[in-house]
Amino acid sequence: MDQEKDDFSEQQKARSTSGSSQGKTKSSLSSSRRSSLDFRKYTKQIWLAGLGAFSRAEEEGNKLFDALVKVGEELESSSEQGSETLMAKTAEQKRAGLSDKKDKVEKILDLGVHHSLHRIGLVTTKDLQYLESLILQLHQKVDLLSEENKQLHDKLHKNNLS
Repeated sequence: MDQEKDDFSEQQKARSTSGSSQGKTKSSLSSSRRSSLDFRKYTKQIWLAGLGAFSRAEEEGNKLFDALVKVGEELESSSEQGSETLMAKTAEQKRAGLSDKKDKVEKILDLGVHHSLHRIGLVTTKDLQYLESLILQLHQKVDLLSEENKQLHDKLHKNNLS
């Protein structure tokens, strides 16, 4: 309807102008009308393109958002697994280090206790083990000597009988 009003006002302006410039006015009127129609056409196309871009951006934005959420979840999951693995390795290293330190402390305490017991003259476990090994060696030698003595005794006894 606005178009019709604009066209009507354009026609009235053209009629009110002088007769000598009427040929020029008709051609300028038609070109003016065409440019006005072209401008509105392009304006509407720009508006529609903007709406289309907005709609597509909204659709693509949702898809992009969903894709980014999925990537974030995967990243979080892998980083949790990595951190759990790292924590397990760190804990194992700490345990190994603690075990080494515990062994060193035990050795230091054993040496200190051994020196202290030795200074007072008390017998230690190592001393008892050493004495036990000496007794076993002595026992073996006594058994060997007893066997030899028995053999000699038997020989003498046989020689006396004969």
